[in-house]
Amino acid sequence: MPRKWAAALGVIGILGAAGCGAQEAPADEPGVSRASLLPDTVDLPAGAQIDSLDDEEQMVLSIKLDAPSTGLGLENTRVFDPPECDEQNRYADEARVRLIRDGSANVAIFDGERSYVVLVSETDMDVPRVADAHTGPCSAYTLTSTSNDHTYRGTVRTERLDLPPSLMSKDAVILSEVTDPDNPARVNDEVLLGYAALNGYTVMVLGYQGKEFEAEFGEVFTRVFEKVRRLT
Repeated sequence: MPRKWAAALGVIGILGAAGCGAQEAPADEPGVSRASLLPDTVDLPAGAQIDSLDDEEQMVLSIKLDAPSTGLGLENTRVFDPPECDEQNRYADEARVRLIRDGSANVAIFDGERSYVVLVSETDMDVPRVADAHTGPCSAYTLTSTSNDHTYRGTVRTERLDLPPSLMSKDAVILSEVTDPDNPARVNDEVLLGYAALNGYTVMVLGYQGKEFEAEFGEVFTRVFEKVRRLT
């Protein structure tokens, strides 16, 4: 299991113990189940392994870890510069978390190092609106957060990446989000995010690698999209 994914699950356990519960997802309606739309190894590029998420709480919290504006009750103060980016980030982050309410997820792992969280949700997402919130006037902002005696400050930069050719005409977007902390002891954090809406479903793929693995991310995203399109 990749170190970052293992670390995320460790944090999830701590947060769960602190009382950050999750709503239980409703049972699938008759017909195609969400779980059946998630990728198996045969649906992904060669070498992929699939790891399940143990329960809905882990799914909710793992995605909240990459949607910090929603808050987990751990931060006392958050200041955005420019200030209007607070509202934009809350919109995008809350839209992401809402996907969980009717969502199922697993994790695709390559070479025991690179992980991609795959989510299929029956909650509609306004993909262009979420993309604009990330990449419009707030494509770059500085965030200062204070919790107890600890203060974190960093700059977040987000850009749209080119879609794979087969997704060019679809309701889809791929984003690269880089967080550059002011503290030189902390390394940059870069994630890739893919969103796509089709046939009443929303697909989200979260990659913990940066643009160095953009091609692999694009192939995973495309394969997941195509499976959902084919079965729905």
